[in-house]
Amino acid sequence: MSLRALVAKIMTKSGWSWPEAGWITSSMMAEIPAIEYPNICHRAPQVSILVMTRNHEHYLEQCVESILGQDFSEPFEVLIGEDFSSDNTLAVSRRLQEKHPEMIRVITADENVGIRSNFLRLVTRARAPLIALLEGDDYWTAPIKLRVQCDLIRSHPEYAVVAAKTLNRLQWLRDLPFYQIHHLLRRYAVHTSTLLIRAEHLSCYPCFPDNVCWESMLLGFLMARGTCGFIPLEMSYYRRHHGGLWHNADRLKKLEMSRECIDALDAFFFFRFRPELISREMWIYRMDAVFPPRHVWRHWLQTWNIQLAQAPRLLKRAPLAYGMLLISTALQPLHLALQTVRRNLALGTRWRRLCTPDIS
Repeated sequence: MSLRALVAKIMTKSGWSWPEAGWITSSMMAEIPAIEYPNICHRAPQVSILVMTRNHEHYLEQCVESILGQDFSEPFEVLIGEDFSSDNTLAVSRRLQEKHPEMIRVITADENVGIRSNFLRLVTRARAPLIALLEGDDYWTAPIKLRVQCDLIRSHPEYAVVAAKTLNRLQWLRDLPFYQIHHLLRRYAVHTSTLLIRAEHLSCYPCFPDNVCWESMLLGFLMARGTCGFIPLEMSYYRRHHGGLWHNADRLKKLEMSRECIDALDAFFFFRFRPELISREMWIYRMDAVFPPRHVWRHWLQTWNIQLAQAPRLLKRAPLAYGMLLISTALQPLHLALQTVRRNLALGTRWRRLCTPDIS
């Protein structure tokens, strides 16, 4: 099978439909395989922090310590959802629970349940009216995060969720006091590690596809119920590492998961926000086409195969934007050559200045 045929086969995978996919109710969430270790969390928490973790043994302690170090006077609980790791993540989770039994609850199972189910089994066990999210390889950088975000969401009943800025990750939208649904469907603007959600909105959940883009589908679902308040301060750190599910995926897998997410959101909203989702899809292809530091020409040829394989879909959805995308990709080698010439000329000029004696 040729590379183009392989790309076409991967990238045309579809099939999620709504409302046929149905809802996941609280009772169904409670049936997800889960083992909870005994703890002594007695006080009724005001915030439940859900920590989804798998193979994060080197990062989980920093993640949890960043939560416990919050300048927050109200009671809260930390639910660690350990998804059948192949390393010592469970042992680290248990050790942290033994150290802080009044705050930490560990939920695991004897099998891998997946990202969506791990999230939902924590949701159904959370006791607080507000839910904060943090994956086990990220951490919070601002001790005031919980306090400031709780104050904001309580003072704005129209907010279904609030968010903030994240370090080590580009923010693709300008700062606004709040984001509406068309903002967050158009671009991936806020990261999971900054979200604070009203728990009432998660009593049931669409049976969205179970993939790494789950947070985009979660935000789409929440934005159908309110707006997203935004604090223009850096409050978390997104860790890039080779064990990360997104960072470690190859480009075809990333594009496949992104497309599955876009198609699911498109169907969920009965195609009312197709222009925003088309804009998102074309933006993803443009970001994917950017030259990497190594293997530039192999990347460029693969980009051509990917984009040409998508012609039937993209010509139907956005013919003008697709044409501009192909032109931009075609001009990439010229742009690279001009950059190389310019860099060489600049280096040559600097070299001549260094070699020319100063006679002033």
